[in-house]
Amino acid sequence: MIRFIYRMYERIYKKIFFHLSHHLTAFYFRNNGIIWKNFTSIGVPLLDIKKSSVVQFGVDLVLVNKDKFATLGKNNRCKFVVAENAQLIVGDKVAMSNATIVATKAITLGNNIMIGGGVTIVDSDFHSLNPEHWHSSKDEANMKSETVTIHDNVFIGMDSIILKGVTIGSNSVIAAGSVVSRDIPFNQIWGGNPAKFIRQNNLI
Repeated sequence: MIRFIYRMYERIYKKIFFHLSHHLTAFYFRNNGIIWKNFTSIGVPLLDIKKSSVVQFGVDLVLVNKDKFATLGKNNRCKFVVAENAQLIVGDKVAMSNATIVATKAITLGNNIMIGGGVTIVDSDFHSLNPEHWHSSKDEANMKSETVTIHDNVFIGMDSIILKGVTIGSNSVIAAGSVVSRDIPFNQIWGGNPAKFIRQNNLI
């Protein structure tokens, strides 16, 4: 009997939580000028979207923002930071858990992409490489940004970091915990810090 009551509670909690998550996320998307089609959001993502930026999500976007429903139990929400005049374009059927994406120039994700728990994707160094610029207006002015492009059918393992200027080819896999600082061709598996070629990704 107790188990039955608990299961009923869990079912009702999940239904209400998912319903509220969807409507709150849609509200935040709408108020931040984000273009989207349909999505599933478990919990509400964090948004820091500048008005002059462009953010577009394709169909069947899935965002996991709640530890209770994240496979790895990570407790951070997905976060999207898009600077002035920057753009974040996300294709169809893209799913991510507790991920952070920071676009200061342009980040483009293709279709059918899986982004594991705690992944970070950035297109900037965030600071000038000259220490004399730090703690002054020259810091951001001399910050380097380079476009990041992730093509179709890519799986990025948990806690990986994709750095500025990187292009990842279609059908490639990034092993968990990798730091990717250079381009990865299509149909390959890379891993490590810095990420290195492991083997071809034989699809058959």
